[in-house]
Amino acid sequence: MTDSSDRPETPDDTTTSVATDDAVETSSRPRILLALGGAALLLFGVGLGLLIQASLAEDPTGEDSPAANSAAVGFAQDMTRHHEQGVELAAIELEHGTDPEVRSMAFDILTAQSNEIGQMQSWLSRWGRPVTNPGATMAWMGHGGSDTEGHDHSDPADHTEGGHDHGSMDHGDGGHGDMDHGDMDHGDMDHGDMPMPTSGAPASGAPESDAEQPAMPGMATSTEMEQFRAMRGPEVDIRFLQLMLRHHEGGLHMMEYAADPANVEQAYVRDLASSMKRTQDKEIAIITQMLALRGAQPLPMN
Repeated sequence: MTDSSDRPETPDDTTTSVATDDAVETSSRPRILLALGGAALLLFGVGLGLLIQASLAEDPTGEDSPAANSAAVGFAQDMTRHHEQGVELAAIELEHGTDPEVRSMAFDILTAQSNEIGQMQSWLSRWGRPVTNPGATMAWMGHGGSDTEGHDHSDPADHTEGGHDHGSMDHGDGGHGDMDHGDMDHGDMDHGDMPMPTSGAPASGAPESDAEQPAMPGMATSTEMEQFRAMRGPEVDIRFLQLMLRHHEGGLHMMEYAADPANVEQAYVRDLASSMKRTQDKEIAIITQMLALRGAQPLPMN
């Protein structure tokens, strides 16, 4: 009779299988949670916008809808489009980036801009205006735009070569707290000289001209977006910072214009524009420093 204690131990196939399945499930869990988290944030932004819409519907001051060609409507339409690309840039960084600090910045941008998109879309719905600007982008800013394509919003000769100079940027009253940004001087950039788009830009995903003109200042072209989506590893983090810095700077002029009571009558529109500018002023300073610490240069303004 053989003592059972003398038998060689054999691995439990069932236990091994369960352990393997658990490992696979654990490795895939972060990606699944990230996807679910991104979807939840977008839904939260839209939901917040709908709640604001419902509250404003009871406000008698909301009965006066701004004209279709007003700055309030144009700002909500064009800034929604501008923000949508910002959200996409942040989502790509969250999916493929590796730097925790950069990913944290991307998460903050995705959350804030998703909420702001929800607010602006709720206004447009309440005003009975389309979400997409049917005319030339930024024509509402008084740059001579029209509803026909091909209008030139600016004279290229008025803009210096080599893009923007980070040594002379002025981001207004946003303030950067007590952060030390070294030699960065944000004192002299004039956003009034920001180059305007050369025509009514195509809808998102539509073919662009041979010149690869962005839809609005600071926005990435379709080629740049395609290249960014294909990147992997640490280069994703650097490219995100470069694209987002330019994206933020390109949108400041619209925010400044919409925050001015001389241009926009609705106080709630001016308040959001001012809030956006304060947030992006701070993020511009932080991103500029993050690029410098990583030995990378900003992109020239397009």
